[in-house]
Amino acid sequence: MSLFKKKDNSGNTRSAKEKDKERDVKTNKAKKEKTQKEKRKIKRTTIQTMPYECFVSNYVMLNKVGVKVGKQIVNLYSKTYLVPDINYSSVPVDKQRELQKIYIEMLNGFDDTASLQISILNTQINKEEFTQKILLKDKEDGLDEERHEFNDLLNDKIIHSQNGLQCRKFFTVTVAAIDFDTANTRFFNIEAHMINCLTRMKTELIPLTANDRVRLMADILRDVDCKILPCSRDEFARRAEKQHCCPEYIEFKKDYFLFNDKYARCIAIQKYPASIIDTIFKSLIELNQSMIITENLDFVEQSEAIRLLERKNTDMKQEAIMKVRRSSEAANNIN
Repeated sequence: MSLFKKKDNSGNTRSAKEKDKERDVKTNKAKKEKTQKEKRKIKRTTIQTMPYECFVSNYVMLNKVGVKVGKQIVNLYSKTYLVPDINYSSVPVDKQRELQKIYIEMLNGFDDTASLQISILNTQINKEEFTQKILLKDKEDGLDEERHEFNDLLNDKIIHSQNGLQCRKFFTVTVAAIDFDTANTRFFNIEAHMINCLTRMKTELIPLTANDRVRLMADILRDVDCKILPCSRDEFARRAEKQHCCPEYIEFKKDYFLFNDKYARCIAIQKYPASIIDTIFKSLIELNQSMIITENLDFVEQSEAIRLLERKNTDMKQEAIMKVRRSSEAANNIN
């Protein structure tokens, strides 16, 4: 009998090889169970690709259920606002700096339980809506011919000179909360702060209703000229509104994707440069192409932000020291 074999509780002896084999079996079983739990759920229909659960009120959407934030399990709720244009480019530099300070003040009003998505949509103009809201109607008062000339001028100016594109700006606020009542209170406080800041910037904050957001999703995923009737409360309760705004077809390729009869590509900016001009989005919009530009802002606690800044400041100092050292070494090598 080997001196290196130990007895187990039952009095039987097992070799190291047998014990190792048993341990491998347990490890492989645990890995298999973990792999099965983490298996990704495949979307079977285009309706299932819509990245939200349902609408819980006429303004608030339930994005996701059971998200772990810190030590809590919470839900994600969102609310979208339309923001009209701000007179920025044509004002003096001092006024531009004042607008920038107010904008920074607005962002500083968020805490780490909320996030903000700024979206700029360059989409085609809805021709039916354009005809109803912008063009002049005939009144049979002898001036209809002048109205027709004015309408032709508008058509030529807006539809043809800008490739029929319209630019809209949206703010989407997402909060993490245990229930809808808590989320609604958070939205109320955030909205009051944003309205105060945007009023000082000479613009306003217009909340989108559930039907407005369905129409917006249909503009992106279907077509701006797609006719959609307003959904009733019962349809929202049954989550039937998704069939009005989801794409009829979607397929993802290696570096692009297709939906309906359109090709699209998503380009993400991973690192911002050290300096950036304040008109970069304006320059992109003026390309006169159908596009969606989004900027996602996640907020952190003040103490964490201070630590990040101190770490960044240390890294910048070390980088400056390394540059000086490399310059000195290069000079010594030349000498």
